[in-house]
Amino acid sequence: MEMGTTGVYRERAERRRRTQGTGEARGDGWQRTEEDEQLLRLATRYSTLTLHQAAYACWGGRIEAARRRVRLMVEAGLLHRNADVRWARTVLWPTERGARIADTGLSAPRPPGERLLHRLAVADAGIGLEANGYSVLSEREVHAVEAVPGRAVELLEALGVPGVHGVPGVPADARRGETLAVPVGAHAVHWPDLLVVEPTPRFPIAVEVELTAKSPTAIRTILRAYRQAQRRVLYMATEPVVRQLQGSPGPDGRWADGVAQELGLLPQGEPRPGTGRQLSLRPFTSVDPAVARRAAQHAARGAWLRSG
Repeated sequence: MEMGTTGVYRERAERRRRTQGTGEARGDGWQRTEEDEQLLRLATRYSTLTLHQAAYACWGGRIEAARRRVRLMVEAGLLHRNADVRWARTVLWPTERGARIADTGLSAPRPPGERLLHRLAVADAGIGLEANGYSVLSEREVHAVEAVPGRAVELLEALGVPGVHGVPGVPADARRGETLAVPVGAHAVHWPDLLVVEPTPRFPIAVEVELTAKSPTAIRTILRAYRQAQRRVLYMATEPVVRQLQGSPGPDGRWADGVAQELGLLPQGEPRPGTGRQLSLRPFTSVDPAVARRAAQHAARGAWLRSG
C-alpha cells in the first residue's frame, strides 16, 4: 500500500473530492460518475459486494440504477460480476484496472471463495458503520498499513485520533503488526475484521463480525488478547454468538454469565446499557436481505451442530 507522510492521506482525499465524476471517457462518451467511483473504492476495500449492497451504499437503494451502472463498469473492464452462488445472487469485485482507478493503494482482491458469506457480512457491517459517521478501515487496509513500520500510527493520526501514543491499545513501542492488530502469545497476532474510529470522541475500536459461535478456547484466546491490549472491541454478532459472549437466562430464570463476564470484560449478571467499557455488542443486521437470511441460517445450523 503506497503511503508516505500524513499529508499523502489528506492529498489523496482532496484529489478524490476534486476528480469525482470526471473519470475517463470511453469511446462512446460514457464517463464514470461519483457513484461509480465510490463503488470501485468500496469493492476494492471490502473485496466483494452484492448488488444490493452496492445499491444501498452508492445509489440510495435504487437497484435498477445500480444494475445499469454495474453493467457499464463490467463492459469497461472495471468490475467482475458473478451470479453463480444462488443465495447471494449478483456479487461484484474489482478487476486490476478497477482497483487502480479506485486509488486506494490496494491491489485487486482474490475472487470470492468459500468464505463468501463472512466476506459479505463484513462488507455489510463496514458500509453500515460508514453510513453512521464512523471512519472505517477494512481488514485489507489494516494488513496493508501494518506491513510498514510506523504507517499504522500515521494513519490513525490522519484519521483524527488525538495523541495516538496515549490511547489505550496503541503501544508506543509496538512491533510490526501490533498497532491495529492485537498480540496473541509471543509471536502471533489477531487481526480484527474491521477497525473503526468513532465520530466523537475520535477513538479506535476493533470490530469483529461473528456469525457462528467459536469454540470456548478460541473465543477466550481472542477476548484475552483484547483485554491485555486494552483495546476496545465491538462484536457485531448473531444471536448464538451474543449468548456465548454475554450469557442468557438459565432454565430457572437466573442469568447464566457468558465468556465476556468470565474474563472481566462485562460485569457479572444480566448486561445493562453502557456497562461494558471495553466490549460492546450489537446484533448483526444486513442491508441485503439475502445476506441477512443466509447469516441467520448459518447461525442456526452452527448452534444446532454445537448443541448436538
